[in-house]
Amino acid sequence: MKEKNSSEKEFWIESLNKRRNLTFSSDKDIYKKIPPFPREITLDINNRCNHKCYFCANPKIEKYHSLETDLAYDLMRQGVENGCTDLALQATGEPFMDKRLAGFVSEGKRLGYEYIYINTNGALANPKRTKPVIDAGCDSIKFSINANSREDFKNVHGYDDFDKVIENLKWIYEYRNNNKIKMGIYVSSVKSSKISITKNIENLIKPYCDNFDFRDVSNQGGSMMELNQTESIKKGNILGSLKAKEFTTRCIYPFNRMVIDPYGYVVACSADFHNQLGIGDTRKESLKDIWESKVFTYLRKKHLDNEYSGLYCNKCLNNVDCKTTKLTQAYKEKL
Repeated sequence: MKEKNSSEKEFWIESLNKRRNLTFSSDKDIYKKIPPFPREITLDINNRCNHKCYFCANPKIEKYHSLETDLAYDLMRQGVENGCTDLALQATGEPFMDKRLAGFVSEGKRLGYEYIYINTNGALANPKRTKPVIDAGCDSIKFSINANSREDFKNVHGYDDFDKVIENLKWIYEYRNNNKIKMGIYVSSVKSSKISITKNIENLIKPYCDNFDFRDVSNQGGSMMELNQTESIKKGNILGSLKAKEFTTRCIYPFNRMVIDPYGYVVACSADFHNQLGIGDTRKESLKDIWESKVFTYLRKKHLDNEYSGLYCNKCLNNVDCKTTKLTQAYKEKL
């Protein structure tokens, strides 16, 4: 195996931090009812998952679906035409369950996206599936390895795939290094009550990625309120992804990210597992029109005023188990 030297690892850590800062430390001038069209677009190409992590709401999804290919390509095009530079190809599902993944990356690069990334649980990220995705120009792959021993992994993920995931991580790392491919490799791990910290992090994970980070357990955008019985959910920590100094009373996503679910609807959150935050149908309206729509403006005003009563956002941001109404219905009721 060819090791990456420290300067190269530092480059990829800096690249990761740059993207984090662009997302979570956005300029204050975006916090208005109609902000500039966002830098990043997220296509939830497929909401199926091959794992059943105990803290994840994916197993609760009532209907699994995939984003239509032609629609996905058109949305990518619209994104670029409106100034998007970054493209994510997953949200609520596992991207390697979609055989079209390499094609989506290739099309995104053809259209001119500067940065295309995916997050994966790693079990399906074997050489046969990942090589075409990497070769198509994927800019970073992040593994979500939410345990660091075989026993804990099975308890958390629901499947005995730890050894397989580590093997896949190693192969990707070595393939990238041996072929001098410009692509970041990251690992995150949700720190929960079901895992113990072992030396496997230092021995099996950190040597094969550019950066390793722990994340906090979240209530999954309000979809897993029952986790409060066993976990310590931190109010204001959006999806468990923030550092302590970044905790907030408002979500940044309605102001700086465009998310499209597998049904073709723009939604306000990448963790909208239960279709509570749908805003507009991309088969009927353009992305720009939806971004500037009255429903989206209504939601942003709620965030600007820190007033989430009746919205699913209240569950997520304030960690309160409360009665909520779908976003479009809440907007109609206020008219």
